[in-house]
Amino acid sequence: MAGETGELLERPTKELLADFGAGKASPGSGSAAALMGLLAAKLLITVCDKSMTKQECRANHKIIAYIKQQVEVIEPRLVELFEKDAREFDEVVKLRVARDAAKSSKEREKFSKQSKELLETATDNAFNIIDLCLKLIDHAVVVFRSGWPAVRGDSGAAISAAIAGVMSGIFIANLNLKNLRGRKYAAENIARCDGVYKELAYKQAEAFSCVTSLNAEALASIQLEIEETRVT
Repeated sequence: MAGETGELLERPTKELLADFGAGKASPGSGSAAALMGLLAAKLLITVCDKSMTKQECRANHKIIAYIKQQVEVIEPRLVELFEKDAREFDEVVKLRVARDAAKSSKEREKFSKQSKELLETATDNAFNIIDLCLKLIDHAVVVFRSGWPAVRGDSGAAISAAIAGVMSGIFIANLNLKNLRGRKYAAENIARCDGVYKELAYKQAEAFSCVTSLNAEALASIQLEIEETRVT
């Protein structure tokens, strides 16, 4: 757990993955969503760096440099949210355990109130991760179209990871809001989930247009090769 292991992202990859598969509350789905965003950010930085060295991308160097700058602002926020969510949801679970073990209704009510208040904070984390990953989708689509064509596998993977970060955040937020039913926070934020979902649907359509354009290039290239083979 976060409190026992220090900064989770400092752990070796195999150990961190083992942490996710250990069946504990921390790290959990919120940290996983942030991790998807971090993967997208790192891939985008790679594509931007590669593209900035290519003469064929010279006309787009300014926008690519701007996107890299924006991504480098987003990345540390996702690191912070990864660790923050791991710590805070771990505390939510501890409070729930204390609630269930409480011997009096007064104690149960106290721990229940505390756990729900902290769950609201954890839900804010999910919404913040969503917002950052939505921005990464936009940046990744632009880089896919304006960056070095040879590394569109990386920019495509960045698009996919950012979409996964948003979708994961939507799942988390909806589940938390269900558990927060009856509280003002839930009523105020349920429409936000619907709005994010609609925004994601639009951005997914943009992402699929990138896939279909690359697929068309691949088909045209293969068809040309077949025709050339027939001629010779």
